[in-house]
Amino acid sequence: MKKSKGHKVLKVLAVIIGVIVVLIVLFIIKAVYDSKLRAEDQKLMVKSDEELIGEHLYIKRDGADDVDVNLYRCESDAPVPLVINLHGGAFIAGDADTLDTQSDRISKAWGCTVVTVNYKLMKDGITKQYAVDEVKDTVKYMSDNADEYGIDSNNIFILGYSAGGYHAMAAALQLHKEGVTVKGQILCYPFISDILEQYNGLTEEQKKTIPPALFILAGDEPIGKGSLEYKSALDENGVPTERITYDGALHGFIEENNPEYDKLHFHDSKSPEQEKMARQAEDEIGKWIKKNE
Repeated sequence: MKKSKGHKVLKVLAVIIGVIVVLIVLFIIKAVYDSKLRAEDQKLMVKSDEELIGEHLYIKRDGADDVDVNLYRCESDAPVPLVINLHGGAFIAGDADTLDTQSDRISKAWGCTVVTVNYKLMKDGITKQYAVDEVKDTVKYMSDNADEYGIDSNNIFILGYSAGGYHAMAAALQLHKEGVTVKGQILCYPFISDILEQYNGLTEEQKKTIPPALFILAGDEPIGKGSLEYKSALDENGVPTERITYDGALHGFIEENNPEYDKLHFHDSKSPEQEKMARQAEDEIGKWIKKNE
């Protein structure tokens, strides 16, 4: 009787182990397949200069690679604000060309010039700081050449999504530390990483005079929610902040609900409902920029 029970236990264990092995194999197969699709998506994100709505430029730098940017001019008789528009992608993916349609649209809707930065991704030894430096150098170049591009160098805003939100925060902080203050930072479900440490490393005066910040959150998702620690630190030092939360919105909802994502395999937040909230968020960002000019 005991032997029979032992055999049953062994059979059950064998079945359980077999199921686990099958699940592991399926997981590995899916991971490999997804990795292949993501690599395909990365290539599909890139537009040729003929396909691009914006104007493709390279910003020259001493001792470093040129910065790859797209420019969306706002036709105006007077200088207009500049918005630096930064894509997301977990630091290892994404491309500025995915913001092409949106940047053209918001440039017209907001009455501003828009520049997207195709910052280098974290591959082959490239660090997050390298990308932040590209954003900083873009801001400095556009400010130094404001007359050529018809922009108001006193009204430069940095807008970023997820990983791009990190770059927006870090660039704003580091520019401020270097004596170059942008007019505002617009942070859409941003990845906070080491931003609090950077902020705490500023002088007390610098902490109080950091540019105002608008936080756009996608419901209660954890990445954007984590950035509220930065908002609290700014609030404590009297820096003007504003928070707008879109309940039911998914991470990535603003940039993914544009035509460039139609052909991609991964666009979890793409739907008519998410697109409606994305356009609402853009309207609110435009109002905030106008209010802070």
